[in-house]
Amino acid sequence: MTRNKNAFDLLRLLLAISVIISHSILIGGYKIQDPLTILSKNQTSFADFGVMGFFALSGYLITASFERTRNVFNFATNRLLRILPGFWVCLFVTAFILAPLIFLANEKNWNDFPFTGDGSSTNYLLNNFFLPIRQWSINEVLNEASYRESLNGSLWSLYPEIQCYSFTVIAGLLGLFNKNRTLYLLFSITIFIFFSINSILPKSYGPTILILSPALKLYSSYIAGSLTYVFRDQMILDKKGTISLTLFTLVLLKFGGYNLLSPVLIALTLLNVFQLFTFNIKYDVSYGVYIYSFPVQQLLFQIFGGKLDVLYFIALSLLISVFLGFLSYVLIEKPFIDLRTKTKLTFPSPLFKKKEGIKSTS
Repeated sequence: MTRNKNAFDLLRLLLAISVIISHSILIGGYKIQDPLTILSKNQTSFADFGVMGFFALSGYLITASFERTRNVFNFATNRLLRILPGFWVCLFVTAFILAPLIFLANEKNWNDFPFTGDGSSTNYLLNNFFLPIRQWSINEVLNEASYRESLNGSLWSLYPEIQCYSFTVIAGLLGLFNKNRTLYLLFSITIFIFFSINSILPKSYGPTILILSPALKLYSSYIAGSLTYVFRDQMILDKKGTISLTLFTLVLLKFGGYNLLSPVLIALTLLNVFQLFTFNIKYDVSYGVYIYSFPVQQLLFQIFGGKLDVLYFIALSLLISVFLGFLSYVLIEKPFIDLRTKTKLTFPSPLFKKKEGIKSTS
């Protein structure tokens, strides 16, 4: 069952924009609530919805990619080449270009910027190089910021993304995507139950590795997307079913109960809605927009000091982030996407049988 890749490229971009909206309010220091938080009566926000949507879509597409791939080495190489080069360049740009600009916007002297030493730009690059974010900022760069906790808060979710890829390999090798689908369904339901329990109770229940992780909602969303692919013949709906599902989701958002089912609702609603349409997007800038928008917004706050209207702040954040996302895609991501195609191993592997699925740059 083939889906339209470009529709999902657009979905990724819209999800990145939803994250920018929430982060603009936070980083810009605006004393207003996230619009989706108001609509949902504090059940969720644009940022939560966006990131969970990313993981749901990723679960769907990456599971499809695994099923198409002829060997584990190719699958792992494809995934790492899609994430790491752009991430490493973003770390460098953040540490040695955007952070110094934020520093200078605070009327500091260029010679005083901490390029080396404890808490420096160099340490920021090295400490975060292998994906887990171990250094969130650079010395005194964010002292005048409205949000001082992180120079680039978007990057933390990339490590759970890689963890989900590892889970996909294990689940695939165990046959959970084909011959053991019922077992995968039972496993997924168990994860959703843990998620639901911990979304409504003040005390956490379940395996420590899940309940202590800030990424529980992301893992759950990824599994929901993956499950949608595995049972796509049953879970991809026609237009009437998609409209009914969307209305049901909106009702829960408005009147309560959304959080109990949010990973499943996000996965099913987004995947069903966007598989109905056809779009033509030449450049998939969503990844670059997502990873660059946060430090761009930190810089904009330092330049304008919160004097911009929130809509102008969002628009300017998006404009600059899309430009950087375009450069990231054209100069970094696309060459590595092409490279992984050229270097793909051609010998067959008994682990996989090639299947029809979704072609994507994910």
